[in-house]
Amino acid sequence: MKKLFTLAALSLMAFAQSNADVQQWGKLKLVGNQLCSESGQTIQLRGWSTHGSWFRHCYNSQDDFKKMKDNGANMARLAMYITEGDGVQMDWMKRCIDYTANLNMYCIVDWHVLKPGNPNSSSYSGYADFFREITQYVKGKGYKHVIYEICNEPNEDTDGDPHRPEVWGWIKKYANKVLPIIADNDPGAVVLVGTPQWDQAVSLPIEDPLQGDYMSKLNIMYSFHYYAGDQERYLGLLSSASAFIPLFVSEWGLSSHTGDSGVAKESGDKLMKVCGGKNLGGQIISWANWSWSDKGESSGSFTGGGYQNMSFSDAGNWMKTELAKGDHFEFSSSTAYDGAQVFDGENDFYLALEKYDKGGNYDGYYDFDEDWACSSGLCNAGDWGKDGNRNGEFVDIGYCDKEHKETSYKNLGYIGMGEWVKYTVDIKHAGDYEFELYTCNHIDTNVVAITVDGKNAIVDQNGSETYRAFKLQPCNGGGTSNNDYNVWGWTEPKPLYAPEGTKYKIRFKEAGEHKLGLVFFTSCSGLGSLKLKGIDRTDVVEAKVADSKPAIWPNPSNDGSFNVTVNEPSNVKVYSIQGLVYSQDIKGDAKIDLNLASGVYFVTISNASDVVTTKLLVK
Repeated sequence: MKKLFTLAALSLMAFAQSNADVQQWGKLKLVGNQLCSESGQTIQLRGWSTHGSWFRHCYNSQDDFKKMKDNGANMARLAMYITEGDGVQMDWMKRCIDYTANLNMYCIVDWHVLKPGNPNSSSYSGYADFFREITQYVKGKGYKHVIYEICNEPNEDTDGDPHRPEVWGWIKKYANKVLPIIADNDPGAVVLVGTPQWDQAVSLPIEDPLQGDYMSKLNIMYSFHYYAGDQERYLGLLSSASAFIPLFVSEWGLSSHTGDSGVAKESGDKLMKVCGGKNLGGQIISWANWSWSDKGESSGSFTGGGYQNMSFSDAGNWMKTELAKGDHFEFSSSTAYDGAQVFDGENDFYLALEKYDKGGNYDGYYDFDEDWACSSGLCNAGDWGKDGNRNGEFVDIGYCDKEHKETSYKNLGYIGMGEWVKYTVDIKHAGDYEFELYTCNHIDTNVVAITVDGKNAIVDQNGSETYRAFKLQPCNGGGTSNNDYNVWGWTEPKPLYAPEGTKYKIRFKEAGEHKLGLVFFTSCSGLGSLKLKGIDRTDVVEAKVADSKPAIWPNPSNDGSFNVTVNEPSNVKVYSIQGLVYSQDIKGDAKIDLNLASGVYFVTISNASDVVTTKLLVK
């Protein structure tokens, strides 16, 4: 039986040399969610962000950027403040672009939205002229090293939960205006799009994706910002979102979000671990440290007034040490707790939540306990864990029915934003399966997603992956008291932004062992189990018994997606009237997902025993 593991797939990734530069890497692009060189090799950009342009003594000459490069940086972020300091300085930005080009360093042109936080504000009315002129300048020079960050930190200027759909609405409106400008002048460019609440709510592009025509002309990534001193609670959002969208940590500091309050080195190490591949999607994430300045804050890389003598601060010395390491990537790896949980594809399957993978934090799961759940750091806050089960691990497992513990479903509770848990499952038949969830009656935000082998697994009834997150519904319509945590029942996943009536399914593209991931983008009231609904496979089984021939199903297909069942290793080819459109070797059952136009196709399945050709009708 074929076993599919994220780590095994990642071991085949091509990595570029860490000390390479623009001359060797060329114009960057995305391969899936991964930032890569022009030739398709995985790369990681690392370096510093400037502070405002008024700190000219820190980046007023090419030598200043050469000092960045000499200390291990392969990129620089150029923060163009708009409403503070000197305002828009077009000539300064162009000079810095030239300096980095001469040094073969990459650079980010950052339109530094901060206050007000709405990028559509009249305070930022010059965005169109700015990006039009900069992209035309880059095109005229033939530069390949420029990345555009269209809005630094969109925000409502209020503390609390960063999951703010209204702010994402602002960003989408703004993106639909500025991205076509960049696409026209610098097609194929890498562009960073800000996310709500100072670049922390990276789940919202997953829930409600950008869908403009520019998406096919640009390499769109999403910004995440992190301040190690007081924002570790958001780190799981970066780890979780890595399975769904391309990410760039375009600003992070070792201080608190104020720029001061000391240096949190341990929390900085955790960010480096996640950026280096220890995340749900196995994505290598690029980053820019705040800041290459001598402002005198603990986030600054130089002590006040000490730049000319290269007097690095505590944060600056930490950065020098980190950059000197070069590439040091390590990916999440986990093993089944008690053997894989088996889904035969025909009978309903109930996921045992207590049998999460072995490996610990960052590998089998990602857990972060807020003070309200656990005052002494990581713990198992659920009653099942408090009863002594899986000691020393931190997935918060409890009982749905505390009065009948022996027969109760176990539940995941005390859920914080960004947490994820992996399970090893053995899928006997590839396909798209409807599912239900065992939920309590408490009302919460409850935004959830599901992965298979570190990639999105949610599709709708038509096979589309456009909307990749859903909401847990309270089982009885929603209660009003804490007692509602003790009332449980089966519910269907609720669409967030998808059209009313959308039905979600979980897709397994191939039979075999997989890593099923449960992902929680917001705080959640709890999850008791996941039920995969079996499919009546009588027709397929009878066809195989009758003539021992391979089978394809469903046929007709709604969108070109279909399943193939074979008894021995086979090759599958799909032909249109124009010729071959698909070829793949398979074993057992496989999901073929082609998104074909309506029409008639022919599927040829060949193996050592036979060659079978079947007409496939796509509606």
